Amino acid sequence: MTEPIAEYAESHIIRAARNDAAYALTMAQRPEVSRDDLCLLILKLANAVQDVVNVAELRGERLNAPAARALEKALREALSGR
Repeated sequence: MTEPIAEYAESHIIRAARNDAAYALTMAQRPEVSRDDLCLLILKLANAVQDVVNVAELRGERLNAPAARALEKALREALSGR
């Protein structure tokens, strides 16, 4: 990937993860949202965390990557225990 294309793709991934997080926070505060819907949101957030980790690794920002991976793993394990 050429540098401008890579930067655009990385910015898009980060922006999508931020939007997913904002949406999940909004939905989590709505009492009518079902447990199944919340579980799907958690799964989507776990995927977004992995995407952001990949961006961080590509950019060489390894400092926060282990914490993000641990969060992703914990979310996936919590979902698989249903």
